[in-house]
Amino acid sequence: MKVADVGIAWTALYVASKITYALEGRLGVTGGPVVRPESNLSYGPGEVASAQWANAAFGVVVMAILLAGRLRLGQAKARWAHVTVVTGHWLCGLMAAAGAVGMVGGALFTGRGGAVFGLYCGVWAALIALSARDLRRRPEQTTAATAAGRANQDA
Repeated sequence: MKVADVGIAWTALYVASKITYALEGRLGVTGGPVVRPESNLSYGPGEVASAQWANAAFGVVVMAILLAGRLRLGQAKARWAHVTVVTGHWLCGLMAAAGAVGMVGGALFTGRGGAVFGLYCGVWAALIALSARDLRRRPEQTTAATAAGRANQDA
């Protein structure tokens, strides 16, 4: 199992949480700071659920980026796709790391809670970064290594 597979499963936990919150029409995230019920009053009808669905969609995009790192494309498209996928990994990893710092920092310095989700984000950022590290080899090197391995098996 590759790190990307674990990252996809870890992200699925976030997506499931956001879907649950969207269906219930409530703000927050599992393990995050407690959200007071009056916070919902600043939203119009259905806006809380829409925001949670958008967050779930973001999680699905992260899962797609991690999955894209597992795919092998033809040589003509490999370089462009590789750069795009690696960039996507790093952007998602940075966003998860920012979430970790914000949540843990907020929990430690303000007492608002959210440390559990902050730690979750820290693990999420690490999994995405490790997946990106696995992609650092250029597509040509991967293809050449695969071809060399096949040649050795045939000999």
